[in-house]
Amino acid sequence: MVEGEQGRAEARPHVWWRRRRVLSVGTSRWWTRRLLSAFLGAAGLFIVAVVIALVLNLVLMGTQPQYSWDDRLMRTSGLLGVDVLVLWTLLLLAWAAIGRWWWTVGLVLALVPLILTAALRKLDERQEPLYPADLAFLSEPGFLFSMVPPLLAVLVLLAVVVIIAAVGGGGEWMTGRRGRPRTRGKELLAVVAVRVVVLVVTGLLVVQMGRFNEDDNAWRHLYEERGAVWRPWSQQENYLSNSVVGGFLYNMPTAAMERPEGYSEEAMRDLAARWQTAADELNVGRDGSFADTNVVVVLSESFSDPTQVDGLDVPEDPIPLTRETMAGTTAGTMLATGIGGGTANAEFEVLTGEHLGLFAPQMVVPYQMLVPDFATYPSLVGTLRTAGHRAVAVHPYLAGMYKRPSVYDTFGFDEFVTEDDIRFTDRTDDNPYIDDAAAFDEVLAQIEESDAPLVTNLVTMQNHAQYGNKYDDVPDVGASDELRLGPSFDVALGDYVRGLEDSDAALRDFLDALEQSDEDTIVLFYGDHLPGIYADTLRRINGDLVMHSTPFFAWSNRGNEPVDAGVASSALLMPYLYDVADAPLPPYVALLRTFHERVGSVFQGQVVTPGGQTVAEEDLDPEQQRLLEDLRLVQYDVAVGDRYVTDEMWPGSTGQRD
Repeated sequence: MVEGEQGRAEARPHVWWRRRRVLSVGTSRWWTRRLLSAFLGAAGLFIVAVVIALVLNLVLMGTQPQYSWDDRLMRTSGLLGVDVLVLWTLLLLAWAAIGRWWWTVGLVLALVPLILTAALRKLDERQEPLYPADLAFLSEPGFLFSMVPPLLAVLVLLAVVVIIAAVGGGGEWMTGRRGRPRTRGKELLAVVAVRVVVLVVTGLLVVQMGRFNEDDNAWRHLYEERGAVWRPWSQQENYLSNSVVGGFLYNMPTAAMERPEGYSEEAMRDLAARWQTAADELNVGRDGSFADTNVVVVLSESFSDPTQVDGLDVPEDPIPLTRETMAGTTAGTMLATGIGGGTANAEFEVLTGEHLGLFAPQMVVPYQMLVPDFATYPSLVGTLRTAGHRAVAVHPYLAGMYKRPSVYDTFGFDEFVTEDDIRFTDRTDDNPYIDDAAAFDEVLAQIEESDAPLVTNLVTMQNHAQYGNKYDDVPDVGASDELRLGPSFDVALGDYVRGLEDSDAALRDFLDALEQSDEDTIVLFYGDHLPGIYADTLRRINGDLVMHSTPFFAWSNRGNEPVDAGVASSALLMPYLYDVADAPLPPYVALLRTFHERVGSVFQGQVVTPGGQTVAEEDLDPEQQRLLEDLRLVQYDVAVGDRYVTDEMWPGSTGQRD
């Protein structure tokens, strides 16, 4: 026994050493396998990033028929590498967070059909690429699905499920990696530490992506080193020339405007004094007011004049009653901010008098990216509310679109009526949207019930996309025989024109009802944009000005005189309300009025005169340059600066009652 115990004791050091050696060899192999697996995983994600970058650029740039696929690829060849690095960083971040390679790839690849569908639909409907600000629409799934045909939505969702299951589940099944690997002890701590490091590093890089427009940003510098030349006047061209990912990053949040040269409190005080003097001169003989007068601002969804579009066969005028009204009052052509979309931008410009063209190009939707950051924001609503009007917004649709509840609260609206609480909900045939006639009935009821004069901002919905199979009876319209855009276009155009006919009749009934009223009412009416159904062929035939032109008029139920207001951007419609009311102009509105008369409208990096001629900014004469600079200074003072002269330029515009 003693000898045996002694022998085992002598053997223990040898056994202990052998076990230690085995553990050492096993740990070395474990680390080798881990490092090799990590390297192969990262390399695999790099290949996935290359594939996604190529697919995004080739598919989305395929919407530009003037370029062949290889030409499109060559245009961005120097930037595709940076796209790949961006996507690879995002993939590494996702892998570190999820911890499962196949499920990471499956989830990311499943996003590709969603992104492509949304981007292609937006390009088709609005001629705009996807922006970071569009992520806000994820909170409105009902709106998103309404913009996609049901069959397409089902197919896309099915593709998402199949990709996740096939790549994630199928990949793990084929490689025998079902379930999480059983890692314990020091090895587990090492794996967690590596994942945390990757998360931190890639997370910091992603944060820098969100700060793309800040000075000395590494990602932006990398794009520019590879040849990116930003084109703020055209976002489509921006994405086309600088890659899809680069264009998307360029539209990350940034300051609303660059600080204009010479901006200071003293300069703004001098500017306000000059425009007070100018307003006093313009107001000589103006003895009207908005007191005891209702003001109704009507944004008519997609309301336009298809008879002005070359290449369409529209035998009968769909808006004769509107045209008759325009002939007898102050009326003109409005330059819309977009095609097929941009409703909130037109609304913003009309109510504030501020030009999107003077903001930074990344400020694509001020309703989402600017106004909610303020407690108050100067607007026509605030001015009238301060004067004693009750302010009501009516939009017979989803409440949360474009952050309207927050925006309307900032503007000072007392009430917001949506599809959930509107009292009149008539719809025609299979049109899912509430009719314009019902929306006008809501406004009439609001006027009737309000003891105080009312300012109402109505955003209608009847003519919202989609077009096709909304109505049982549509007019016989279509593209001209030479164009042959196909039966689907003719069906969509027929639906659209039929909706215009209904809107035209509803508008006339609304104005007739106001004429029978004992209350004074002024109406500012405008279409926010053309429909998105017009093909690229029609856009090339007609040009940008025609494709952005909609009717507008200012009208009073106490009499009107015909005035040709010419061509004006939506930011310059407000002065015509004051003209119809014969009300004194505050200095800010006097600036808008004078700018339109002597310069024109800011539109796509150019100036469009009231006569419809385009002029480059550098070709303006010194007086016109001064007017443009004044406009820029005032807009900066409100949106970014210290609001040195807001109260002087536009008294009461923030809506604060005494």
